[in-house]
Amino acid sequence: MQKPMKRFCVPFCVPYSIACILFCCLALLLAACGGVEQLPAPPIATASPPPPSFVNEVTASTLPTLVIAERNASIEGDLPLLASLWAENGRIVDGRGSVADSDDYVWAGRAAILDRYRLAVFPAPPPPLAPPELDDAILTVQGESAMLINGGDRWRFVLQEGRWWLQELVYSAPLTQ
Repeated sequence: MQKPMKRFCVPFCVPYSIACILFCCLALLLAACGGVEQLPAPPIATASPPPPSFVNEVTASTLPTLVIAERNASIEGDLPLLASLWAENGRIVDGRGSVADSDDYVWAGRAAILDRYRLAVFPAPPPPLAPPELDDAILTVQGESAMLINGGDRWRFVLQEGRWWLQELVYSAPLTQ
């Protein structure tokens, strides 16, 4: 007759199971206490290059040319040129297709606008914009401010320091807003 085998599993398995559970809990705790990923530092304002000469002109083509220059700089990833086109207190508003302002994305100030270009526009640039595409745009100039409406885009300009600046771009917002 065979001797019954002693079972060593039960006394060995219980402490082993507890050790495994404690190890997993410790690993989760350490993972949760890991360092938080740091956000990149905000850009430091630097002197922008001299603006293109056309921003000093006051002609019918100056403001549409400014829009085309912005588009081309967006495509080419020319951050210094974009910095020279936008007013220090400029802003870009993504209306997100609704009339309500509460759900808009807003980039206020030149530094935020340049971040938007670097993080969102340069990786997936817009299509080129040719002058004929602005032929149907509505341009209104009132003293030292102007507005150009082209499709769903509304551009505001300001004449300061003897030159035109991009003041605001609102896109993906109904015109009744």
